[in-house]
Amino acid sequence: MNFSDHDQRGDLLVHDDDNIPAGLVVSGDSIIPLEDSGRITNGIVLNDKLILGYDIVWKCYRPEFVAAGYRLTLPPYPMALWDAGTGKKLTTLQGLHTGSIRGAKLLDDKHMITWARDFRVFVWNTETGERTEKFTTPVLTDQDGYAIVSSRNGEDYSPEDWQDYIEGRGAPGFNVTIYLKPDPHGEQYGLGPFNGLTGDDRSIRGYAPDQHEPIDHTDLLRRVQDLEGAEAGYSTPFRLNDGRLGIGGATYGAWEQVFIWDGLKDLTILIPCSMDINCRIDGEIAPNTIRIDNETETYTFENI
Repeated sequence: MNFSDHDQRGDLLVHDDDNIPAGLVVSGDSIIPLEDSGRITNGIVLNDKLILGYDIVWKCYRPEFVAAGYRLTLPPYPMALWDAGTGKKLTTLQGLHTGSIRGAKLLDDKHMITWARDFRVFVWNTETGERTEKFTTPVLTDQDGYAIVSSRNGEDYSPEDWQDYIEGRGAPGFNVTIYLKPDPHGEQYGLGPFNGLTGDDRSIRGYAPDQHEPIDHTDLLRRVQDLEGAEAGYSTPFRLNDGRLGIGGATYGAWEQVFIWDGLKDLTILIPCSMDINCRIDGEIAPNTIRIDNETETYTFENI
């Protein structure tokens, strides 16, 4: 098979045509095609035996978004596992994240952990594809002990670190609530709240800027590190009457989100159908009500 038109992402070769399979570069010019992998847009080589492949989340496999016409989706399998030696598809994972995959690691011979931009952490049985445990992302802290919002926390964790976290011997986890708005005039869907683990390490300091001073955009971005690149540059900071901080970003063609944060553990994520660089976040237009304008569409999130 010819892989010359594929895009290379690490050791994986992917194609934007859903009918063309992905491939694994094993050595030199040797490439193993991955069975039934045309819809893979990214992946992680877990070890010399297993590959995790997944589709980018903005195709959105959630039924509410599909019903609202948000991106045409193919038969859903946002995540699956392949044999790195033969390219055979082994199992489809029975569940999905509501956000871009941030990382994955094997915990042992039969279990894998994944974490994503929805601030959820899942443990999977790699033989059956069953999701066996659900958590939220551990709270990251800076050198002074202040909380930081980052769904990438865990990239430097060893399997033992993850096990310590799961068993409560690490940092606490975020309390996460997610609101979806697939249609600007339709229903608002809520996921959660998902309460984080308590953890033995409780010495986390809350970020609480002076409510009488304007929000320092740069300082807030140092705390909300999940906004990156152009998305961070176009983000809009605001404050709710109860003291919570809000900030959101937008980039071309991406499925983006707005964060509402209490400065410590409580995190609310607002996800409209679509945002672009021209979107405007009006902030709190009524108690616990946020409006996001996207030129021709207006999304209103209530009771957040």
